Amino acid sequence: MKVLVLGAGAVGTVSALKFVQEAMLEKLVIADAVSARASLLADRLDDDRVSALCLDAGDRAAVARTIRHTGTTIVLNAALPATNLAVMRACLEAGADYIDLASAGTDADGIPKMDDQFALDAEFKAAGRLALLGMGADPGTTNVYAAYAAKYLLDVVTELRVRDGDNSVCLGHDGFLAAFSPWVMIDECLCKAVSYRNGRYQLEEPLTGKEQFDFPQLGVLNCYYVDHEESRTLPRFFPHARIVDFKLCMDDATVETLRVMKRLGLSRTDQVRVGNQTIAPRDLVVSLLPDPKDLAGRMHGKTCVGTLAKGLKNGEPKTFYIYNVADHETVYEELGVQATAYQTGIPPVIAACLIARGVWRGTGVMSPEQFNPDPFLSCMAREGMQWHVRDDTAQVATPRLPTTTPRPSRETVAAA
Repeated sequence: MKVLVLGAGAVGTVSALKFVQEAMLEKLVIADAVSARASLLADRLDDDRVSALCLDAGDRAAVARTIRHTGTTIVLNAALPATNLAVMRACLEAGADYIDLASAGTDADGIPKMDDQFALDAEFKAAGRLALLGMGADPGTTNVYAAYAAKYLLDVVTELRVRDGDNSVCLGHDGFLAAFSPWVMIDECLCKAVSYRNGRYQLEEPLTGKEQFDFPQLGVLNCYYVDHEESRTLPRFFPHARIVDFKLCMDDATVETLRVMKRLGLSRTDQVRVGNQTIAPRDLVVSLLPDPKDLAGRMHGKTCVGTLAKGLKNGEPKTFYIYNVADHETVYEELGVQATAYQTGIPPVIAACLIARGVWRGTGVMSPEQFNPDPFLSCMAREGMQWHVRDDTAQVATPRLPTTTPRPSRETVAAA
């Protein structure tokens, strides 16, 4: 297995750390638009199979040349999702399989979307190549949980609700925070969120749909609609599902900061003039926030990512929450990273290994829920990412009362 990882940020770091633990790895090339980030990560790995280079993931021709020159067999795009389409086309040109962590863009921004990626399905099939979309934590592991629910827990799946919780705090930082790409986090939270209701996709207004959800080990946290890929892909493969949506926990301060940001135009991505200079307001905001990879060792608390699956089993209504909890301090001791990056960076490595071994097979553009969940979940457990099933049937029939004192959450995003 010869791997090219594009992006040496928080998630790319975790993926690289895990790839070098794989005996089947022949070569790992770490590429980033900032050459120092790639070289520093390669130096940290200190492995003869690892090299680093400076590369813009949005430069299709350069990525294709790199794939050919290095003999890459699979590309993990851990750069910004806006580069997905360019990297996919580079894989088609140079002959490599493809994995990414998330898709990108709102309807108005002109950035290629998930539908544009699925439109390459015929080309990937003709080339005999596989493109696996959204293989991080959520999307990714959450989609696999949905497949597991359909295979073992429910005869008919009627609802799939992804719920992402976080009660983290960051030492030395008091205020708005993102544990993964702040640029993407702002984008997801402030655009209209896609949800699926009774056979139709619809758009929910940003920061609406407030709901209290009882997360295992975290307690009851407030969650809101956020635009996420699961709401687009899961209805494709679960035809009986009437409701599919995604909600992310956010504390009051985070919600208010995002609302003020939007009112003031600070989330805009177009250039505005400031004196003799021009700048995109969102780039300014992002530059003032901590780099997610620098949060390792400063974060305390836990993150929980899971899928609430409802439906029928033997004719009876059932509800299950399938999830994984990661502790910041525990994963820092293991890999020197923070929990959100940990939960997001390990799943694509597992998927890459399953593809390389021929366990997950296919050609074309595919989503994680299309594959057999068993080998993936077995690998997750072996990697120390223990996953669990909570039977919520009784709680749904009788609304769940808070079992712990609600704790304010710190906004962290496990999305690419």
